[in-house]
Amino acid sequence: GSQQQPGGQQRGHQQAQDQYRGPPQQQGQGQFQRAQGGASLPPLPAGTMKRGTLGKPGQVSVNYLDVNLDKMPAVAYHYDVKITPERPKKFYRHAFEQYRIEHLGGAIAAYDGRASCYSVVKLKCSSQGHEVKVTDRHGRTLKYTLEIKETEDSEVDLNSLRSYMKDKIYDKPMRALQCLEVVLAAPCHNSAIRAGRSFFKRSDPGNAYDLGDGYEALVGLYQTFVLGDRPFVNVDISHKSFPMAMSIIDYIERYQRQRIDKSTNLDYKRYDIESFLKGINIIYEPPACFGSAPRVFKVNGLSKGSASSQIFDLDGKKTTVAEYYKSREYNLKFPNLLCLHVGPPLKYIYLPIELCRIEDGQPLNRKDSASQVAAMIRYAATSTNERKAKIIHLLEYFKHNLDPTISRFGIRLDNDFIVVHTRTLNAPQVEYKNNNLASVRNGSWRMDRMQFLDPKPKPHKWAILYGKMQYNQVADFQEIVIRQSRIVNVCLDAKAEIRMYKDERDLDAHFQDFKRNQYDLVFVIIPNFGSTYDIVKQKAELQYGILTQCIKQITVERKLNPQCIGNVLLKVNSKLNGVNHKLKDDPRTVIKNAMFLGADVTHPSPDQREIPSVVGVAASHDPFGASYNMQYRLQRSALEEIEDMESITLEHLRVYHQFRKCYPEHIVYYRDGVSDGQFPKIKNEELRGISAACCKMHIKPKICCVIVVKRHHTRFFPNGGPSQYNKFNNVDPGTVVDRTIVHPNEMQFFMVSHQSIQGTAKPTRYNVIENTGNLDIDLLQQLTYNLCHMFPRCNRAVSYPAPAYLAHLAAARGRVYLTGATKYRSPQEEYAKRLIVPEFMKRNPMYFV
Repeated sequence: GSQQQPGGQQRGHQQAQDQYRGPPQQQGQGQFQRAQGGASLPPLPAGTMKRGTLGKPGQVSVNYLDVNLDKMPAVAYHYDVKITPERPKKFYRHAFEQYRIEHLGGAIAAYDGRASCYSVVKLKCSSQGHEVKVTDRHGRTLKYTLEIKETEDSEVDLNSLRSYMKDKIYDKPMRALQCLEVVLAAPCHNSAIRAGRSFFKRSDPGNAYDLGDGYEALVGLYQTFVLGDRPFVNVDISHKSFPMAMSIIDYIERYQRQRIDKSTNLDYKRYDIESFLKGINIIYEPPACFGSAPRVFKVNGLSKGSASSQIFDLDGKKTTVAEYYKSREYNLKFPNLLCLHVGPPLKYIYLPIELCRIEDGQPLNRKDSASQVAAMIRYAATSTNERKAKIIHLLEYFKHNLDPTISRFGIRLDNDFIVVHTRTLNAPQVEYKNNNLASVRNGSWRMDRMQFLDPKPKPHKWAILYGKMQYNQVADFQEIVIRQSRIVNVCLDAKAEIRMYKDERDLDAHFQDFKRNQYDLVFVIIPNFGSTYDIVKQKAELQYGILTQCIKQITVERKLNPQCIGNVLLKVNSKLNGVNHKLKDDPRTVIKNAMFLGADVTHPSPDQREIPSVVGVAASHDPFGASYNMQYRLQRSALEEIEDMESITLEHLRVYHQFRKCYPEHIVYYRDGVSDGQFPKIKNEELRGISAACCKMHIKPKICCVIVVKRHHTRFFPNGGPSQYNKFNNVDPGTVVDRTIVHPNEMQFFMVSHQSIQGTAKPTRYNVIENTGNLDIDLLQQLTYNLCHMFPRCNRAVSYPAPAYLAHLAAARGRVYLTGATKYRSPQEEYAKRLIVPEFMKRNPMYFV
């Protein structure tokens, strides 16, 4: 496997070199490149996509394992598994295991835990189901009936994994992959907790990593098959928070900081405790004198009254929870505590808190709190060397190659990462006023007394609104803003109008007044906590149409340094229609008259599905890809594709024409937030929407659509160790991988464009799904890297191109407009209530940075 790799690699590289004829200047006519250079070349063999050639070559390990499939049979068989009763599902595996031994003669089958199993031999199916018995860990016996029958098309073609590279078929051998994913998981289920595609190993006793609030962090092994030049298994670690296994009394004493004694009543803590316990499984341990086994229940919430006052019906008689226990010879230790309301909500089962504990190893679909997220990042951000060690450690723990199911399917995993070829592209040069150039080093650059490329020369009328703080600190703030603005050449009046506001209601009068007197910009100093920011943006942008720059009070009081204000001015200049910087013209990436379009859809977390999804789209309207305007929409929750793409594009084309007096000849569309299965949908619906908008305008620009994927588990691991300049031992910014690990028939590449400040850098994967102008791959890769240097908020390269990043900000702003809503009507109605003031959008199109 991996020994021959570099050699094979070289050949691919050579082909690409032959194909890439002529000096790099020709790149300029990217769209003609193919026609000119490609006319005399013989057609490429099927499945050889042209790959990039620019940049400095190197090598790097990737967290992919080679898979030996020599002994894998040509076909497997897929069966439907039907289990009754439907609940509890968590013992399905035990039930299947019993069935396999008792009724399948011990034949080896890979079961997915729900309704499918796979085998390399035909299994004997029976027309009627068989009953099996399962014992849970508390000694209860459950009965299940299992029935196994062949699926419609039961043969799974495993050979497709040996031949997909040769067949120019875009349809990935999906069924074979699904089968092998189930096989690959076989050794993990018994010794770990499954959540998503990862298997989390329980923490060693006394060694839990506490995230606070009753949660701990577990480390899991993520594993999945990936199709590159050949099949690989992508292995990585993931981190997730789980509720800690402990008694509920412990939880309340430790995390709600509440000593518990006979008199404690928790009513005033009800909200905090309920928000943690709702939906969690608890284990109820009846008192010893009951002589019954522990049981697991789901919590609905807390009872209205305490154990000594909460009444329920017992065989037609009303009794309290405490009396019931007393009648069965058990005196509650804490009769004043509230009880847990558990089980079916309408059954009103109340359990005393003192007899319950939290079940271990339950993954929850919850949004982590800010403090948990911070604690998790501190735990998870490690150097590439440590990350690799953790992955290898988990692989040693699961021992895939010793698993009978994996062996029966004839699969063997290599025990070390593969090595692939990289190319490191040159960073662009950043251009400021008067042709001053800044060089990018390690993913960032310094302005060093250079001035913004194109600030708007008129002096801007500005104001500062401040809350409960000292006036002299506000005056200092004004002072430093004026001083720094002169250095970078942002024109502000020599004095700001400074006013105090008492509370959020007070803002209206001020905003109205500023609007009447045509203020260009208002700094609002906001409290360190709460939703003031959201309210300021709603009032300023949806009601009055006034430009604001928020800054937290703590920043003004404690962090007033030139660097901080310099960063704020990067935003201010962009909002005031200035251009911070452009990139020095590069003949290799000139596409004349191009509109860069970025789009993103943000979804609510799984526990809040009534909230709509927010669409954000940003499009450039200047010659350098530096000035953008935005559109946002609301649409039904969890819908992946953008429904309103046509009307959005029409708006962007209108603005483009307003600024540039012509329409674009190229649209380069970076689309963020799409999972692999959705690519055809984007092509059929969104690109059709864009084309329809162009048709209405009677133009036919060339369209290139690049999907930006951040949610994957491919990571690069350089040799060597961390150094002073590279604390986490990451690859250099500009590193591209487009061989070996990308699908042979697809135009895609991985790129790390940024310098990671903590942990292992995550490469961004780019999939080109439409390219009607035949833009050359070298041009696209360099252009993509260049656009990562055009994000206006910082003087560093970011991890994906500015248009997509700005779309993310546009969607985030749409989400801000929803704050405070409790009831939701249709997304269209909600959007109609939250339209941005039109002349404000026209005057300051880039207000949203």
